[in-house]
Amino acid sequence: MSKWFSTRIREAREAANLSQAELGDKLGLTGASISNWENRTSEPRAEQYDKLMSWLERAERKAEAGGGGRKPADEGAVGPSAVGEWLNKARVTKGLSVADLGRRAGVSVPAIYFIESGQSQSPRRETLDKLQRILGGDEGLVAEARKASQEEATIEGLGVLADFDPHDPDNLPEGPGVYVFYDVSQRPIYVGMSDDVRRRILDHSEKFWFKAPIVETGSYVEIKDKTLRRQVETLLIKFLKSNAVLNRQNVERR
Repeated sequence: MSKWFSTRIREAREAANLSQAELGDKLGLTGASISNWENRTSEPRAEQYDKLMSWLERAERKAEAGGGGRKPADEGAVGPSAVGEWLNKARVTKGLSVADLGRRAGVSVPAIYFIESGQSQSPRRETLDKLQRILGGDEGLVAEARKASQEEATIEGLGVLADFDPHDPDNLPEGPGVYVFYDVSQRPIYVGMSDDVRRRILDHSEKFWFKAPIVETGSYVEIKDKTLRRQVETLLIKFLKSNAVLNRQNVERR
């Protein structure tokens, strides 16, 4: 869970004068769940996320109507991209839950959650195409949101660092490139490269460590040149040092 989203939960709860246990009661959950989300030690499941978002939106509208407005998030917190803002507003306007939108668009629930909560700042074009087909909306606004998100994620001289759900085989990146896996706290834990990233990730899916919360999200940048791919992968692993807990040493990969 992103720092921005956990801060949003805490600030809305405090503005409503609720303890973690009291908010848990309102949502049919436990206070421990609220505590874990605010401390970013676990993620809400799809049905929990729907309940949480419904309450957050009501609480924030009530706070704004009272003249207080939404408190600024902690300095350094990362909120959703322009695409994340568009997705949340369009989904709510359509009256769709995250699970409903996921089923209709053919996109995994975690992928939608990651975009809306700010954990995915630059989703893949294919994912956005599927979502837009269901949600529609002003083409100009959607295009502007996509452009802003892509510009933020562009690495000069390489391309766009696109986010993806590593557990959704239908939406894995294809072609040559370098990829990174992150755990539930958004710590990078694995760096890889391949001339066929999709095939390589499917190979990973058979490993005992390839499951949430060890592997929660992924990012990818297309790099066609084999030598450059290897250089970027080696550099990333060296920078991450012991943080890349699953591959601290550079090893031969396809």
